[in-house]
Amino acid sequence: MEFNKENIEKNTKDAVHPEQREFKKELDTLVREKIDSLSEKLDGAVFESMFRAKSREFEEEKRRYYSEKENSSRSIQSRRNGEAQSYSRGANGVDSDNVRVYAASTAALRVPQRRVVSEGFISRTWRLIRTLLRQRSQMNGKYWYTDERRRAAYRDIVRDCWSPLTDAWEDLLNCAWDFLNKLVEDLWDLVLMIADLFIAAYHYGGSFLYYIWDLLWDARYWVWFRRKNIFMGFSLLLTAGAASVILIAFMTSYEYSYHGKILGVVRNKEDVYKTIEVLSDRLSKAAGSNVYMDVERDIEFKKVVGLVKKIDSEDDILNTITYMRDLQVEGYAIALDGRQMVVMSSEREAKDLLHEIQNDYAGAASGVVYTDISYEQNVEVKPVECLLGSIWTKSEAKSYLVGMGPESPSRITIRTTETNTYTESVSYSRTYIDNASLYVGETRIKSEGKEGKDLVVATVERVNGVEVSRIVTSTTSIIEPVNEIYYRGTKPIPEKLGTGTILCPLTDYRLTSGFGPRWDGFHAAIDMAAPTGTKIYAADGGVVTFSGRRGTYGYLIIVDHGGLMETYYAHCSKLLVSEGDKVYQGQTIGLIGSTGRATGPHLHFEVRYNGVAQNPLDYL
Repeated sequence: MEFNKENIEKNTKDAVHPEQREFKKELDTLVREKIDSLSEKLDGAVFESMFRAKSREFEEEKRRYYSEKENSSRSIQSRRNGEAQSYSRGANGVDSDNVRVYAASTAALRVPQRRVVSEGFISRTWRLIRTLLRQRSQMNGKYWYTDERRRAAYRDIVRDCWSPLTDAWEDLLNCAWDFLNKLVEDLWDLVLMIADLFIAAYHYGGSFLYYIWDLLWDARYWVWFRRKNIFMGFSLLLTAGAASVILIAFMTSYEYSYHGKILGVVRNKEDVYKTIEVLSDRLSKAAGSNVYMDVERDIEFKKVVGLVKKIDSEDDILNTITYMRDLQVEGYAIALDGRQMVVMSSEREAKDLLHEIQNDYAGAASGVVYTDISYEQNVEVKPVECLLGSIWTKSEAKSYLVGMGPESPSRITIRTTETNTYTESVSYSRTYIDNASLYVGETRIKSEGKEGKDLVVATVERVNGVEVSRIVTSTTSIIEPVNEIYYRGTKPIPEKLGTGTILCPLTDYRLTSGFGPRWDGFHAAIDMAAPTGTKIYAADGGVVTFSGRRGTYGYLIIVDHGGLMETYYAHCSKLLVSEGDKVYQGQTIGLIGSTGRATGPHLHFEVRYNGVAQNPLDYL
């Protein structure tokens, strides 16, 4: 009998009685549940049999694969052999189950397991995605796929699709590991070799030092037992050496010559040096011109060893060199207006000297362009016959031509004409504006002036560097000057008498200390802070009874306003009135400062009536 859906529905329709129909429905439900259970078990058994068959096929294919790879590298072969062993650990192992599940699933999905050699990265990636999606849909709803089996199946799919990359990476790691192992072994061998070298050096070096030490002790004992003979031999050797030195010194002399001409033989070079030092004046008188001799340049020495019949004395040297005045040489003279001034050794040296003198007076300068450089005299460089030794050095010739100091004026004159471009400051002027709030004679600055700047082009003429004329050819204004503006008072000056009204002595201030008790005692005034240089005005008209320095007040001004009223102005930086001057109310009498005992610039202002200090704030 077949238990299927059609038979159950047919039997249900044939039942006529209601109870029979209800029984058939219950039977139908029960049969359906049994059929579903049996079908699931039947499908599971068939699928397990398929797994086992595909697993056997996969094992056979894996054995063939490893037999083909016998000639691979040792590290890769050992790893793959390890994997083969792990796959063949038994039917109960997780890895074996994973392989079988994957083999069966790929066989059911008809996915080719053999890799294509020419398959590229993109096709492998697309095959990986497609296989992963198919494997996931295949495993959905199958209770026998545990998490471990799912991960193993995914891992095998990835390994199959990307095996070249994983194999290359493993090969690289294995090669790197082998290289590092070999490198460490070689380094360790090198360290051992160096240690052996140090040990050998220590052994042989110590042996050598011990050997030298033994030789030194043997030599010491040998010298000690033969000290008398050694001392006598050393004395004889020293005496012979000293005698040899004296004999060689006695037999050594020097042949001296002047520009290749042999003059004689001397015992010491110093004899020639001393003679040349006192020879210049004698040669100048004998030759009638300036003669200069440089021993290092002109005199040559040649050592002579042996017995010499005649050795020149200092007088012989002096006479020999003095009577060389008949020797004529060719030099180059610098002549000014036909008069010979100095003689140089070559034409080039003479022209270099003239060029150097020109550069001293007309060298490069910022903003200066030379339009003409000329000599006042007629300058010539010409060859002349001169005495040997009468040739000038360059420094001496320059000093003679240019002159050093007022007692030695310049013998050569150089005139230069230059175009000089420079900036020049332009001063500003002062203007006044009448102001009726200021007294006559008082001024107050409104705005400060600023200097201007002009670009000047001038033609300057100099003689030996000294300016003799200057002609301004053009002037261009770069910055215009700004005039300084002052307020000038027009208010009539009041009478210089007390008015009985006390005005504030400052126009802008900050009260820093009041009248009364304070940390340092009783403060008989008020302190009014303002910047240094601020003007102080007379609080009322009167007569200045004191103007000068007084103790802790510093610079102090006292004004008597009459009627027993006085005002004090202390710590001034500058006093503008003197004792006995009459002042009017509002007149500038001093400037703010910090003289005396003060911590900063301020005005110490006192008001006194009949000599008793009053609070200034009661009067202002």
